[in-house]
Amino acid sequence: MNLAVIGDPLRQSVSDFMHTWLYEQLSLEAEYKKRKVVAGDLERWLGTPTAKKLSGFNVTIPHKSAIIPYLDEINDRTAPIGAVNCVRRQDDGTLTGYNTDWYGFVKSLEAADVDVSGKRVVVLGSGGAARAITFGLARAGADETTVIGRSPEKTKSLIHDLQDACEEMDIRGNAWDASAVEPIEHAYCLVNCTPIGMKGKQNATPLDGDLLEPVEVVVDTIFNPLNTRLLSEAVFAGCQTVSGLDMYLYQAMASVDIWFGPQDWDKLNMNEMRETVHNKVTGFKRKFE
Repeated sequence: MNLAVIGDPLRQSVSDFMHTWLYEQLSLEAEYKKRKVVAGDLERWLGTPTAKKLSGFNVTIPHKSAIIPYLDEINDRTAPIGAVNCVRRQDDGTLTGYNTDWYGFVKSLEAADVDVSGKRVVVLGSGGAARAITFGLARAGADETTVIGRSPEKTKSLIHDLQDACEEMDIRGNAWDASAVEPIEHAYCLVNCTPIGMKGKQNATPLDGDLLEPVEVVVDTIFNPLNTRLLSEAVFAGCQTVSGLDMYLYQAMASVDIWFGPQDWDKLNMNEMRETVHNKVTGFKRKFE
């Protein structure tokens, strides 16, 4: 089976390494590669022989929403999210889109013993990742989520598209300005869904570390680097931190289930997987127990 991840940039991605490791552990025959597809070139790329030979592929920045018009079908649970990160080519050649990011996020909270049920959460960003995380927060029982975005139009669109699917959670929008201080001060958890702080921009942070002091849990969906500046400043502020590592791992595992059918994940050592991917990303060995 030929599989891939498409997007730009991909320098921070270790998806090919991680999936190859997974396939070896599960005795699955497949090849997974990184395919750089720049913004504006998605439609042309989908028509190439390289794309048509793929049985499935993951989708990352900047195509998670842009890919939707080119799909033949979207999974029912994925439809309200408005963002796709996993595509499967069916036997008849049609393409079906899924979102496994929200599942990976919820599983990462569970692994870190973070319970957002009945709590207030702030999401930074209003793109595809923010849509998946907002959906995941509703599934995890959050009481209120405030989406702080730079684009008022994208924030309004996110709320409009998700409010029915997340009817038991109050979703609010807020501008990315001084008015954002108030919802952050009252949040139990803050989740960064922007690319600010990823490899190549690792000295950047989406907000001033002093704002984190009232927050109990800070989550960064970025996985490379694992210790972003945001998370470093959150530690100094006394917050519990959750990196993007587990979300990255669990969303990949969900993609494997979509492409190959449900796997027996009990035979996989999660700490070994964490160590393997962590060491690949950082270049340093760490023991997970």
